[in-house]
Amino acid sequence: MIKSAPRTASEAVSALKKLSAEVPVAAVVLGSGVSVLDKLVDAAVLPYQDLFGMAPGVVGHSGTLTVGRVEEGGPLVAVLRGRFHLYEGYDWSTVTLATRAIVEWGVPNLLLTNAAGGLNLDYSVGDLMVLTGYRDHLNPELKATGLLPAIAKPATDCRNKLSEKLVSVGETLDITLPQAEVRPLQQGVYAGLLGPTYETMAEIDMLRKLKADAVGMSTVPEMLCCDGTNTTAAAVSVITNVWRPEEAMGGHEEVLEASKNASKRLDKLFKAVLAELG
Repeated sequence: MIKSAPRTASEAVSALKKLSAEVPVAAVVLGSGVSVLDKLVDAAVLPYQDLFGMAPGVVGHSGTLTVGRVEEGGPLVAVLRGRFHLYEGYDWSTVTLATRAIVEWGVPNLLLTNAAGGLNLDYSVGDLMVLTGYRDHLNPELKATGLLPAIAKPATDCRNKLSEKLVSVGETLDITLPQAEVRPLQQGVYAGLLGPTYETMAEIDMLRKLKADAVGMSTVPEMLCCDGTNTTAAAVSVITNVWRPEEAMGGHEEVLEASKNASKRLDKLFKAVLAELG
């Protein structure tokens, strides 16, 4: 049964303007288990229930929006802890509701995060991957069928000034994995599937043949929603597992643990990027 949103983007923006008269320089959406920018200065918090009329139902999505500053006198940022997914039964307008509110509020930069399975065998658990492209598997006209339109077309290029800034700033920071070679950030193509089940080995093999580097169940709707607006969107995937034929697949608990471990490095990256944006 499809669930629809009881609030509109405009209604959410009215609540946001009451929360903060100043428009943030950036908004950050946190995926499953990702925890960054936890201690903002002069923070004001609004539950999703009050903002959107609903709360996320997935573990690892707390469902609050916080507006505050990384440090005293620093740039204002809005942090959205959680998102809505198509696999929860929400329609396309609900899944993009938060993003549409951010766009209508006039926030110029949107940093998206997600927990993703690694398809590229050169990746390691805990890697951070800046999206240079995505495969539009979540086209709203096809979401009910589960068809993969990306089979017939190449990945959409989503490189822009914001994603380039993530890469350039990341190159100056010590955020590489302790056990890895010097490799601050990965860059690759994200495949967004409907979920909620994890992919079979046959599907993983197919996605690798399609040149996808990571796979997840979100982010593509938000990226599409920002196309043609004054909000620039960029995304970072936290690689929570790398699926190899000889290894067993993990579950949602393993995803949350891997996201938690990578969050400290992602937090360092976002703080540095926000300082430059401010």
